[in-house]
Amino acid sequence: MNKAIGYKNQFKPLVYNDKSNKYIVSWGLKDIGGNKYQWNYEILKNKPSLDIIKKIITKYINNQTKNCIENKFRWNDMSIKLSIENQIDYKLLFDTTILLNGGNLPEKIKFKINGENIYYTFENIDDMKDFIIAMNNHIRKCLEIGNKAKEEINFDDYNTL
Repeated sequence: MNKAIGYKNQFKPLVYNDKSNKYIVSWGLKDIGGNKYQWNYEILKNKPSLDIIKKIITKYINNQTKNCIENKFRWNDMSIKLSIENQIDYKLLFDTTILLNGGNLPEKIKFKINGENIYYTFENIDDMKDFIIAMNNHIRKCLEIGNKAKEEINFDDYNTL
């Protein structure tokens, strides 16, 4: 995947370049100010079917959504990695805390931040709830952004060749 910057009228969803004998699929037009726009594109050797175009764009948006979830979470001034494994571990710890009515607290956990181990101690249920609610809200927000990006793609625009 590549990025291009140009004017809005330069953006074309699907283009055939007869000099290179390749097709260019573009998506994600975004105004970056100053009458300039940015978009993503992929260069293909063969004319893509609509199904291939959908897979390229959907895969890109899904990867962006995953990156948002895993790498953009901030809590208590810490950037916390939310891999699938970490999400499960944190949720399991929360569920256990609720089931034991906080009897397992304080609970010390390790966050990996910028390659460094940072230890945080949950002292009470409210502290743990704050973390889990923030984590869930972050995940929900990333999913909403990804779903909105998918909904904004008009695949009819790719039937131009």
